[in-house]
Amino acid sequence: MSGDDLELKRIQMRRLRQLMQSAQKVEQTKTAEGPMEKLRPFLGDRAEEVLNAALEQYPEQTKVVINKLVELADKGALQDKIDGGTLLQLFRRLGMRVKLETEILFYKEGEYKRLSEMLK
Repeated sequence: MSGDDLELKRIQMRRLRQLMQSAQKVEQTKTAEGPMEKLRPFLGDRAEEVLNAALEQYPEQTKVVINKLVELADKGALQDKIDGGTLLQLFRRLGMRVKLETEILFYKEGEYKRLSEMLK
C-alpha cells in the first residue's frame, strides 16, 4: 500500500469514529428522556407543582404513579390534560396526603398583601 492509501484509510477511520460517537450521544439523549419528560405534555394547570411536591414527600410511590400515568399516556388513555386538582385527588385516593404551599392574598388599597402581613 502506498502512503496515499494509508492516509485515506486513516481519514476514513477517523470519520467513522466521529459518526459512531455522535450516534451514541443521540441515543443517550433519547434514553435520558425520563418518564417526567414524557408526562409533561399531559400536565395542565398546577399539575407539575403537585407532582414536584409529591416527589419531595413520597418519592418512591410518586415514581410508580408517574410511570403508570406515562403508560396510560402511551396507550392513548389520557386524552385531556391532567390539572393539579385532579392529580391531588388521585394522590389522596392512593393514601398520600400531599401538602402544598398555599398563601392567602388580600387586595387592599390597590395592591395584594399576604395574610401574614395583614395580621402583623
